[in-house]
Amino acid sequence: VSPQHATATTLSRQVVPPQTLSTKDTVTMAAPAPPTTQEILILYGSQTGNSESAAHELSSLLPTKLPPSKLAEYDGPPHLALASRVLSLDDFLEVERAKWPRIVVIVTSSYGVGQAPLGARKFREWCDVVLERYGYLPEGGDDPNDERGRRYKSLNEKEKILKGVKFALLGLGDSHYSTFFRNPTVIEEALTTVGAERIGELGKADASGTGEMEQAKVIERWMEGIWKDLAKAVAEDYKGKNGQMGHALELERAREESWKLCLEIFPQWKPTNYWAMVGVSLPASAVVIGILVHLFFYGGKL
Repeated sequence: VSPQHATATTLSRQVVPPQTLSTKDTVTMAAPAPPTTQEILILYGSQTGNSESAAHELSSLLPTKLPPSKLAEYDGPPHLALASRVLSLDDFLEVERAKWPRIVVIVTSSYGVGQAPLGARKFREWCDVVLERYGYLPEGGDDPNDERGRRYKSLNEKEKILKGVKFALLGLGDSHYSTFFRNPTVIEEALTTVGAERIGELGKADASGTGEMEQAKVIERWMEGIWKDLAKAVAEDYKGKNGQMGHALELERAREESWKLCLEIFPQWKPTNYWAMVGVSLPASAVVIGILVHLFFYGGKL
């Protein structure tokens, strides 16, 4: 290397001492960039396909009904785009591992004598356990505000495992059956009991309805009304200091506690310990291989 080049290199590596801040200077931390997308899950349970069809229709309408300009009308973020996915209620628990977003929309019917339809039976079982554990006091309550005479437990903040979750609910059924709205009712009771907040009107679409109460018309009216409620709910989440951070902590806890309860109810969902299985199977395999080798060399004489 030539001396001239060495001098240039040395000069280029000179270190400039850092500037020191005086006591009057302040450091401003950059605020985290606001999210540009937010997902709303649309969950369904459906025996005949009507609830599933309504769920997919909601999902297809969401981008045009709730564009960023609509959210801005309620002081929501001007560049926030909403996205949606459609899942059965059971898949939400088992496949998604109860990963609650901030907002869910539930469309479900009842089947038989107030039971859950296809795609919602495990979710209904989860809701029944929630009410048994956190909701009802022993039979014999005389609360005049409860038409079934039930009394509800008074929960502390720790027991409100779904605090931070908001949901809209459209129920379908047939009033020819006395329990036609039982499944949506149980779901609403379970979610609100442990801290979730319902958005908008509770939709009741009766297959036996006539005139303006025809099921298809009720579903259409409920859909038209829910967009405004959803827009307000989304916009409210971005108001105030640390709103999103607080919601994130609540949702993380909702996911952890919900999945923990799932594993209590459905232990078969626990991850398989493959290494333990291998540890058990290897000794047995070695014995089998030893026997086969012995038979091969000694002609079956043990």
